[in-house]
Amino acid sequence: MPEFNYHQSPKYLHIGCEKPRAYFVPYQSEAAANTTNRANSDYFYSLCGEWSFRYYDALYKVPDFVSPEWNFGTGDRLPVPMSWQYALGRGYDTPHYTNVNYPIPVDPPYVPVENPCGLYERTFEVDGDVLANKKLYMVFEGVDSCFYLYINGKFAAYSQVSHMTTEVAVNDYLVAGENRVQILVLKWCDGTYLEDQDKIRSSGLIREVYLLTRDAVHIEDIYARSILNDNFSHATVTAELTLNGKADISYRLVSPAGQEIAKGSEKADGTLALPIEVDAPALWSDEEPNLYALYLQCGSEVIRQEIGLRRFEIKNKTIYVNGKKVKGQGVNRHD
Repeated sequence: MPEFNYHQSPKYLHIGCEKPRAYFVPYQSEAAANTTNRANSDYFYSLCGEWSFRYYDALYKVPDFVSPEWNFGTGDRLPVPMSWQYALGRGYDTPHYTNVNYPIPVDPPYVPVENPCGLYERTFEVDGDVLANKKLYMVFEGVDSCFYLYINGKFAAYSQVSHMTTEVAVNDYLVAGENRVQILVLKWCDGTYLEDQDKIRSSGLIREVYLLTRDAVHIEDIYARSILNDNFSHATVTAELTLNGKADISYRLVSPAGQEIAKGSEKADGTLALPIEVDAPALWSDEEPNLYALYLQCGSEVIRQEIGLRRFEIKNKTIYVNGKKVKGQGVNRHD
């Protein structure tokens, strides 16, 4: 029987997970990247859809699902992404709203032994050549409140970052052909004590799950920023890249009007900073959300990042965007 201890220990937030990075999906060409639809990427494989699912009202009732004798059986089917509380009429817990009071007895970092959880399972195919020559990552865009990931019966990762992305390198757990992934999601973890907002508790794989296929050497992270001069007539765009090895990088910056501003190529050894000068920049604001497109090519991958050139300041308790006073208004949103 697997041991589930990470979810009530402040020492563990992520086990077997990649460092957080900027969001992007690589494409096979600029034309594909320009669609801004990741389903058009040859390197994106969605794991959304119907999964086998079993609900347990307490963690101690979960069976030894990694045992070779385990058989999911007919069970239930649940769409991903979806909160199990909204599968109405199935008895999977109930939507739970709370505001001032904690939803569980206050005994941090411990949570009740009557901890509702959901076990998800599905299979998917992996090509042997892809497995041998590419890096594969499983990406979770939101799991509430935490999860234990098993691939082909082996523990691969643990994470508790409900409304942000978790990325797991999975080559070591995959085989050519059919693979089985199992995810145990818990309703409560020690992170439950950190945010007690007025919201309905929504548990499960609440956002999309997918596989990314990457070149053996690839861009891991991108940090793009802009510096504007005092009269906003000139901007310097800096793209700081982090790679997992040595590679040749080519780049292009295209204006919101479709004009090529700059292009070039550089050799990178782990990191690379690309400074790009822009005259008479089209500034970004809420009223005019102008965006430049930065194209980065590394190996077979093309990455498109949209960049807004703007200056954000706080002076004398007043917010300024591009030298103009602004006021913010809006609402808080929960999935």
